[in-house]
Amino acid sequence: MSDVIDTVAGTPAALRTYRETVYARTQGAHDALLTGGTAGSRLTLPERAALAAHTAELDGAPALAAHYRALGPAPAPSDRFTALRRHARLLVLAPSTAGPQDIAALRDAGWSAPDIVTASQLIAFVTYQTRLAAGLRALGGLPAEGGELPAYRAASEGRPFTADALEWDAWVETVDVDRATPEQLAVLEESLPTAKTSPYYLALVHDVTALRERSRLYNAIMYAPRGLDRRDRELAALAVSRVNGCVYCASVHARRFIQLTKDAAPAEAVLRHGTAADTGTARRRAVTDFAVRLTREPHRPLDLAALRTDAGLGDTEILDLIHVVAVFAWANRLMLTLGEPRPILEETTA
Repeated sequence: MSDVIDTVAGTPAALRTYRETVYARTQGAHDALLTGGTAGSRLTLPERAALAAHTAELDGAPALAAHYRALGPAPAPSDRFTALRRHARLLVLAPSTAGPQDIAALRDAGWSAPDIVTASQLIAFVTYQTRLAAGLRALGGLPAEGGELPAYRAASEGRPFTADALEWDAWVETVDVDRATPEQLAVLEESLPTAKTSPYYLALVHDVTALRERSRLYNAIMYAPRGLDRRDRELAALAVSRVNGCVYCASVHARRFIQLTKDAAPAEAVLRHGTAADTGTARRRAVTDFAVRLTREPHRPLDLAALRTDAGLGDTEILDLIHVVAVFAWANRLMLTLGEPRPILEETTA
């Protein structure tokens, strides 16, 4: 087996085949997002490839950018494509600053809801690839790609992080479940029990093939047996979401960490005070620090010593951690730039 990540990371496939499903689904997502065959989306293969290359360049991954540039000729310059490039810069470098006006700008440039969802999925997926490749290079003992990049704009400390359950409202038009195609309904049912009532999934199902691959990949990363302890996976997801400013994802994974550990203090500390807060153990500190570094600076060298000595993690557990950090680069960016969280409104009775 060999795929795009093996090629751009320069590492042997044997490092990854411990998680064969993740391996296969990562390439499956790449193929789904580059086919150009998504019903409803008008993005051409040249536009997709050029957008992915631009994203990889912004994220400090020149080998990945070269892969995408080689897939086809660059599209002709246009205001429509310039709008997509601006969207990529927002998602890569400042996702927590996104607002409904950014979706409106894409609409004004002539892009439909399916186009916007496909473009956002593609951009966010490339940030997953970048962090996966960077982590694999470190795990394989290879140097980071390096280079100087625009500064990542971390989330404001004033964001309302909470462990309370939240709702999420979409800024893009969602699919009416009563008018969904059989394929869309099937993917919604496969993705999550509540997907047919979730604005998030009803937005993503505009690109049914990408959603299918993303859901399968996410589940393989977060719920696979053995390997990295589920508590560490949830802590890493919380840390990444805290750095990126994804209030919704942070709330979900704080609650899951609390459920698994029966200890609210570490999660509450990260929510209130940030990723430098006291999480209680050297193992949690090492997991959190690694998640933060790979999230913020995938192009910089990564030190695995603390994961091995302080956390006691072996290579397969570190591989699982890399997968979690990478997939939340993807998940957070979709949540942050396609909609926004809000408190659940309590029902009142007369």
